[in-house]
Amino acid sequence: MYHRTYTRIPLTLEVDIQFKGEKLKHAYTRNINPFGAFIELSKSTLVTNDFVRLYFIDKDNGDACVVQKGIVMHCSDDGVGILFAIDNKEFRTMLGHELSHAYTTVALSP
Repeated sequence: MYHRTYTRIPLTLEVDIQFKGEKLKHAYTRNINPFGAFIELSKSTLVTNDFVRLYFIDKDNGDACVVQKGIVMHCSDDGVGILFAIDNKEFRTMLGHELSHAYTTVALSP
């Protein structure tokens, strides 16, 4: 069984999930890091070892989509755990901006 070695950060990001070339669902991440994410999905038809394509909204780039490929590592009633299959600069840049924004917002909150 896969056990992640890096802590995931609680962060809600919009994501469209594509499976077998078809849009499956519009969903949100519960937590994420550069290597994987937990995506909240109720009544998902995905199962362990399914390959998916994820489209994240890049708010800093005019709402363009950043694509990430992944494999479903585990499923629950709450959603699916995804291990990202590729490492790309575009995704890391988008995630870095989102994390910076999230930490800045938390730090500035009263």
